Amino acid sequence: MGIHWQKVNVEELTSSGVVYFNSKMEMLEDLPCKMYKLTSQNSLWTHCHDYFQIWYLAKGSFVHTVNSQVYEISKGDIFVIPPFTLHSVEIFPDQEIEIYGCEFMPSFVNERLEDMPTEPAFFDVVFLEYFLRKESNAQSKITLDSVTEVTVRNVMEEMLTEYKRRFPFFQIALKANLLLLLSILVRQVNGELVRAGFEKSEKYRGIMTRVVDYIHNHYHEDLKLNTLCSLSNLSRSTFCILFKEWTGKTFNRYVTDLRILQAMMILKQPELSVTDVCFSTGFNELSYFCRIFKKYTGISPTDFRKQAMK
Repeated sequence: MGIHWQKVNVEELTSSGVVYFNSKMEMLEDLPCKMYKLTSQNSLWTHCHDYFQIWYLAKGSFVHTVNSQVYEISKGDIFVIPPFTLHSVEIFPDQEIEIYGCEFMPSFVNERLEDMPTEPAFFDVVFLEYFLRKESNAQSKITLDSVTEVTVRNVMEEMLTEYKRRFPFFQIALKANLLLLLSILVRQVNGELVRAGFEKSEKYRGIMTRVVDYIHNHYHEDLKLNTLCSLSNLSRSTFCILFKEWTGKTFNRYVTDLRILQAMMILKQPELSVTDVCFSTGFNELSYFCRIFKKYTGISPTDFRKQAMK
């Protein structure tokens, strides 16, 4: 799934009374990101901009209207507004506020997003796609729990400090913290999914721990997938899904990786032949072992031993 950006005619918007903020005017020439802190702010009538905007409210309250939908923003809330989204902020008179603001172009997350492409998704799209979904306005008001709020505030304070001081390589620190902030907010807007994942992880933690321990204790044997399914009392399909989620690898890949790592250690022992190493690590065919070993390391087991002994 690619990102589908909202397209608007800026001239039509401005002629209808909408204020348009342009990143070329708002940001540094060589840095598509801006940080600031507001302790006073007038109401902002309907406007839009060509960049993402994140506001975290550390003190006070205001009304946030996004595409005609009204949200009451209170202390501890945060919102993420994607480019070209119509919104307004109404701040009541004499209201004490403290706002941490971050504005950035999509290209600051990844240069491939500079032209707002609709190509098939690549990894960094995940930082932004949840804030672009039209079917959900959850990002227009995200209420943080007390622990997450402290983390978010610390991250944004550090970003603000980096932006103001502009020490060497501050751009790197700024981007790293922005990605951290976005990852935190992605979890917040996917709260139900995160909770379901946590419950699933806890439910199968004991089973998967026993499975992995069994593999490490029996990697030198002829391990079968069906044996592990029986041990875990899970169907083959369920086991494969859970094992990949738990280890990040398929069953066959995990076992092969483990056996190769063990072979690399054992090859450092000169008293064992390459054939001995092959069978002692669970490979039952020497030619297959040599082929897989070279695929992983780039050299044969014999050459690896020679280099290790040096």
